[in-house]
Amino acid sequence: MSVTINQKKLKERYAKYFELEKPYGYMIEELVHSLYEKDGQIQGNYLTAIGLFCYSEIVGREIMKYKNPYTNKKRLGNKKCFDLFLRDYMGYKSLMDDHKDIYTWYRNGLCHEYKIKGPSETGVFVYYDESSTPKFEDFGVDTTKGILLSKESPKRMFIVLPYLEDFVKGIEKFLEEKNLAK
Repeated sequence: MSVTINQKKLKERYAKYFELEKPYGYMIEELVHSLYEKDGQIQGNYLTAIGLFCYSEIVGREIMKYKNPYTNKKRLGNKKCFDLFLRDYMGYKSLMDDHKDIYTWYRNGLCHEYKIKGPSETGVFVYYDESSTPKFEDFGVDTTKGILLSKESPKRMFIVLPYLEDFVKGIEKFLEEKNLAK
């Protein structure tokens, strides 16, 4: 896959989401603005990756509070909130079913150890370049998702742009559900 999106196109693509209700529009705007163009390619930094995972947990918590308004806030476990959003709203159900420790490896790893927990062949990338190694297609991994994992390989990768796309779709799905209930 060759990436032909530049910073201007990226901002134009997501601009309509900046107006979503708070805090969701703000989250998307901050994430998109954290990406920048350098040498003709979209670049990101560690804070973009960590922001996506922290915001995923926060959105999951907002969904749990919406669905269970009388639940004690202490009962809303961080992992449960994160898993709910990824599984039911971002479309990561099969990945979550196959890999129970995504929260620990990715969210906690990035937040507390400053890396994805796992073997040395882990990394964070802005987009997936088919010419790069490792080749996840060889392990039957869906490279259109932001989290790349396989039962056949210990490698763990995170790709910012597809995860951002799924994150925005997840927020849209939740807000649509919320608006239909009114």
